[in-house]
Amino acid sequence: MNYEIYSIYYSICFINYSDVYYDSYSKKIGIVDKPDEELKIHEKATPYLGGVAIYLSSIFFINDLRFVFFSSLMMLLGLLDDVKNISPKLRLIFEFFVILITLIPFYSSLGIIYFLILIILGVSLINAVNMIDGMDGICGGNALFIILFLSIISKHYIFIYIVMAIIGFLFFNFYPAKIFLGDAGSYFLGYTIFYLTVIMTSNHGFGGFSISVIVSALFYTDLFFSFLRRILNNRSPFSGDRDHIYDKIKRRYNISVRKTALITYVFSFLFGIIGVISWDFPYIGLSLALMEFLFLGIYLKLYSYN
Repeated sequence: MNYEIYSIYYSICFINYSDVYYDSYSKKIGIVDKPDEELKIHEKATPYLGGVAIYLSSIFFINDLRFVFFSSLMMLLGLLDDVKNISPKLRLIFEFFVILITLIPFYSSLGIIYFLILIILGVSLINAVNMIDGMDGICGGNALFIILFLSIISKHYIFIYIVMAIIGFLFFNFYPAKIFLGDAGSYFLGYTIFYLTVIMTSNHGFGGFSISVIVSALFYTDLFFSFLRRILNNRSPFSGDRDHIYDKIKRRYNISVRKTALITYVFSFLFGIIGVISWDFPYIGLSLALMEFLFLGIYLKLYSYN
């Protein structure tokens, strides 16, 4: 136990050091996110190697070699996209391949239906996490709650090291951000959530699957209504915009970026609590999750532009 506590403490310390180091290094080699006054509204060019720091701060504590290998591939894909801007088609092909190879060893416990569903869900989830990374503290903070809840519910506590690494990252990513997550980070965190979903589904069937989707529902909510909003307005569902959950909250209440991030954390926390309830009361849990999903979509008008 003392070793585990020390390792968690080391993870937090390392991420603090890593953020400072990568901040300087990424500026030197030009791996920065430059504002464009459209989708990227931050004030200055900001390094986006924070996800690499999260990865290096946590991956050596995780003894699931399958996760280590495939999450590393996803992180490297995101890092390459940060540096070279890979085409969306190539990214999707690679994501599909990694998701497929991840699921094959679980096939006997999943069955063909969940196998196919999880392929679609995995690719969707990784892109949903990437999509919501558009405001300081939003993606990392919400991923923190989701990974924490899924780690505890699934009893795979080893993934809490990633939670600790995110905490260290948020010290530098909370507004005004000194470093961004980058695609390397969003892909790594998205894959982590997917992998925990696979574990839950493999071990507990429909119950584990539904709980995982409920706990992760903030990302699915934003993804679903982003696609719906764009389709209803004759736009490509893959085009970018500034009408995500966090954009709507900030404009609706005219509040700061920090307060906006905190409000999204509340919604993620509520989905997490509903997920816990769903373990013993599945229909009540699903009903509550659907209510929160509809509330966010309708009250914030996520289906429209304004």
